[in-house]
Amino acid sequence: MITQNASDKINQFNKRGLHYNLVADAVYRIRNSKFDPFDHEYLPYIIAALISFDMGRMMGSTAKSRYDTKNEGFANHLGKKLNAIKPYIGHLMNLQLDGFSLSPEKENVKMAYSILSSGGQDGLNQKQGEFHVGTTKILHFMNPRFFIIVDSNAARAFKMSHHVSFRNTTQPGYSSDKYIECMEHARMDILKFGVEEFRALDKDVPIARVYDKLTFMTGSKNT
Repeated sequence: MITQNASDKINQFNKRGLHYNLVADAVYRIRNSKFDPFDHEYLPYIIAALISFDMGRMMGSTAKSRYDTKNEGFANHLGKKLNAIKPYIGHLMNLQLDGFSLSPEKENVKMAYSILSSGGQDGLNQKQGEFHVGTTKILHFMNPRFFIIVDSNAARAFKMSHHVSFRNTTQPGYSSDKYIECMEHARMDILKFGVEEFRALDKDVPIARVYDKLTFMTGSKNT
């Protein structure tokens, strides 16, 4: 169901989501010019993408706390989190979702997800709650060819299409296990659709981002 009427969904998203596309495309260009997405020079671009992708309400109220790693706040916490997850997923930064089996890396991805999403005083959510949707967006902007975004629309799409056990609420019950499950379904959907045909839906856009547009449109059509 996610890939059903895929071309129409992509066209609709690109008309409605221009602001997302403009920011995402700019960040992807920077990402491609950086050898290491864990480099702290790339960190401000991840932050800008998160703000543009609707995570600002959880990231603190001032630009200083959001961007300045020398001050206590989101940027400082994110820098520490990136250092913490690098041993687990640093080797995944050049992989593509359609060409790699997740099985050998499940525990590494789950560990990185858990580190990024955890709440509390040192968490990324400045309200001290958990940071699940933001975690998937951070992972995506670190490697947009491999990591998908899972928000409420995507959760709804995965529940309908693949029976992933999300709840039909504003807090669907995100977890590292469900994120892995969604990534596996995404990979199989792309392979079944045909990789070249899938890429042609939205040329020059990272493959995981093309899939995100489909989950967004699939989930939003059923709200």
